[in-house]
Amino acid sequence: MGILSVTTLLTLGIGCGLLVGATFGLAKAYAVLGLLWLSTIGLPTSIGVAGVAALWGRFPPVAGMAGFCVVAAFAGLALQVLSFVAAWHGLRTWKRPIAVATWWRIAGAGAILLSLTTAGLWMTQPRPAYPADVIDGHAHLFGDSGWPPTHNMGCGLSPSQRANASYGVLSRLLGLPKSGNLDEAYIQALVTQVRGARRVIPGFRVVLLAQDSRYTAQGDPDWANSTVYVPNEHLFRVVEHYPDSFIPCPSINPQRRDSEAELAKCVAHGARVIKVHPPTQAVDPSDPRFRAFYQRCAQNGIRVMVHTGTEHSAPIASQRFGDPRLLELALSEGCTVVAAHSATRAFFDPPSEDHFRSLVDMMRSQPRLYGDTAVLGCLARWRCLPDILRSPAASARVLHGSDWPFPANALVFWNRLHPLTLLDLMAEKNLFLRDFRLKQALGLPPASFTLAADVLDVGRGATRVYGP
Repeated sequence: MGILSVTTLLTLGIGCGLLVGATFGLAKAYAVLGLLWLSTIGLPTSIGVAGVAALWGRFPPVAGMAGFCVVAAFAGLALQVLSFVAAWHGLRTWKRPIAVATWWRIAGAGAILLSLTTAGLWMTQPRPAYPADVIDGHAHLFGDSGWPPTHNMGCGLSPSQRANASYGVLSRLLGLPKSGNLDEAYIQALVTQVRGARRVIPGFRVVLLAQDSRYTAQGDPDWANSTVYVPNEHLFRVVEHYPDSFIPCPSINPQRRDSEAELAKCVAHGARVIKVHPPTQAVDPSDPRFRAFYQRCAQNGIRVMVHTGTEHSAPIASQRFGDPRLLELALSEGCTVVAAHSATRAFFDPPSEDHFRSLVDMMRSQPRLYGDTAVLGCLARWRCLPDILRSPAASARVLHGSDWPFPANALVFWNRLHPLTLLDLMAEKNLFLRDFRLKQALGLPPASFTLAADVLDVGRGATRVYGP
């Protein structure tokens, strides 16, 4: 039993190591060795974990990340024990000795088969196609010059946001300093990766998002309950400095007392889309008080991007604010609405929080409603892109978005990717290119990679000058 426990623990450790490596970029040699272990000695454990993952979150009582980890580990151990017992029983009942010559024949046949398999994989690997223009319709601008920040001036991350697991992962992923002002370090990491993507896709551009705070009932900043703040002024400064790379998407919480004045200011700076994040900003998009705000957006041709689906990367007011049915008010006032993340959930979230089908039903009757693929290449949302691809109504109406810097992870799509493509994506360190290539390899329609140009009215392959 001891060797079985060690084998299971080693398999779980190797699997976790590969997932972490695929997040940060892993050398192909290490990836090959790890995948060989998972598919041979550790195969029973791998099947147990994958089987639990396939069922998890599909039934109301079966949800939660902690529960998944426990049940998956025990399932892996159980299958490892059963496979060992079966193998041991088979060896004990095998009476005929195997001659040395037979072993050599088996080894020779294995070498030939391995050579043919390698050659076949190399010849059948699909080559990525890089169009002239690609718009990543969803990437984040963050920073932190102290908390609480100065309203309309400085960026900020609250202590609770810094304590969130996502902060540590993203800081290491981007090489950000552990303390001090993060604004410039973050911008440089962002620009470096955009430039890397533009060397491969010359017309590559990014819709860059600000992040408004929560507000009190009186419409004043509520720093006690806010977690992330990136003012629109900071966004416009960055975009004006790199106009070839970025398209501004300011963030306006409609609860702020000067929401319509802020909207006018953003229009004057050339913005064509704004972002609202109901779960983190404690906003109910269906609140009738926002009717005039939506009317102003429609009158000025401003598209409204709204977070839909579950949220796990920041403290939130309520997951119920991610229901796309709350967007009916904005649509009824003539707004073009992008349901960010396409109302999806993580695989471990309960079924009650899966609103994707509601979004698809709405799309059939709402021609101005779109979705996007932001964060849908990540570890926890491996079910979401296949769901979109199976829905003609959704796949024709989703904009490509990476949710940068939240990283895509190709390993969770292992059964949908060519093995050599999987290795390439596990080794890719540029998060923009990794996300683009993963979604292209999974079969996302080519039009989705440029759809933002039309939906957000930002033009194709053209440089706009943003400023008052």
